[in-house]
Amino acid sequence: MVKRTAILLVVGTVLAAGAMAQTNKDEGWIPLFDGKTLNGWKASEKEGTFSVKDGQLVVHGPRSHLYYVGPVRHHNFKNFELRADVMTMPGANSGIYFHTQFQQDDWPSKGFECQVNTTHSDPKKTGGLYNIKDVMNDAPSKDGEWFNYDIKVEGKHVVLKVDGKVTTDWTQPEDFVPPPGNPGRKIDQGTIAIQGHDPKSLIYFKNIAIRPLDPIKVVVVTGGHEFEHDPFFKLFQGYSDVKFVEAAQKDHSELFEDISNWDYDAIVLYNMSQNIAPKRQENFKKLLAEGVGLVALHHSEGAFNTWEDYRQIIGARYPLKDQTIDGRQFATGTYEHDNDLNIKVVDREHPITRGLSEFTIHDEVYKGIWFAKDNHVLLTTDHPKNDATVCWTRPSSTHRVVFLQLGHDSKAYANPNYRELVVRSIRWAAGDLN
Repeated sequence: MVKRTAILLVVGTVLAAGAMAQTNKDEGWIPLFDGKTLNGWKASEKEGTFSVKDGQLVVHGPRSHLYYVGPVRHHNFKNFELRADVMTMPGANSGIYFHTQFQQDDWPSKGFECQVNTTHSDPKKTGGLYNIKDVMNDAPSKDGEWFNYDIKVEGKHVVLKVDGKVTTDWTQPEDFVPPPGNPGRKIDQGTIAIQGHDPKSLIYFKNIAIRPLDPIKVVVVTGGHEFEHDPFFKLFQGYSDVKFVEAAQKDHSELFEDISNWDYDAIVLYNMSQNIAPKRQENFKKLLAEGVGLVALHHSEGAFNTWEDYRQIIGARYPLKDQTIDGRQFATGTYEHDNDLNIKVVDREHPITRGLSEFTIHDEVYKGIWFAKDNHVLLTTDHPKNDATVCWTRPSSTHRVVFLQLGHDSKAYANPNYRELVVRSIRWAAGDLN
């Protein structure tokens, strides 16, 4: 199974230091439910069981489960803390699943259920880990009253709290055998799901948020273009929420040969390699379809120059030779080192550029680029030897892509705005920054 994924395609963006603090990010809590829509969620069986009213998720209808399928960590969590405000009505039954995965029918076969039940006939009540360590008969919740549910999973240790009071504290034993009928009930990783139990049950949820306890796993792809190695990799150091490894490509694109054990939240593309066989192309696109976020940096604009899908994925192509693109003739792109570019913020509301001031960066200029018409532009420049667009995102319902055209050498790497843009792009692509 492809795990927590986000490909970072950073291509040059700059961020004014000093005004970029995000309260939610600092606290580490990320909303999963916007209180307005079911965006980022997918219902099984009976979709009508779930609706949104007055900022609340209403669960009322035939059996169905609402799975989180949104961008946060590729909806794949291992160590985390989840919190939600919940209110049951008389006779209602529900639950919150973790380490699960989407299935169209039946009760989830994978993961654990944190029980939600105040007065339903089932004796297993709110605050218990269903069929593992149950809270029997006396519920710590009351019908018609909101309570806060806190679920924390760290390693094999699970702690459930209701209104701040521990109701379950369980560690999976080394010789653990799942209960009969629940073979998938074991510590692993997966998404979150809300249970719709039966047509008579009415339950409300709000303020659903998660705090990942694992750092964002980033693989930085290099190859096909020289660069200042150590200064470049300082861009990814010093962040407790980012863990990176380098994947220097010796065969242009071997990272995408086998993705069966993929374990990255983000891929930063800083390569200019060219060859990518059909199998690797399909694996690359599969990662995106399964929630991979892309951030591309600088010369990755010229990578995979004959792969048509790639230019659509990143929203640009630096022509390495004269060519026709979409019926328009392009000459070989131009470049020049050691220029000062004035950067203007076009979108001041986007999470990557929110709070960003205009700034100047010493960098390489590019001109003669093909750009996709549907790019969402974040940053521009007025430098005559550079195309106007220098940072943009791509439209997608399954993954996040940001391209940052800046970032040629240590002079650019050292710019605090660039450093901030890179880490914010990573967080946004991984779904942590919204």
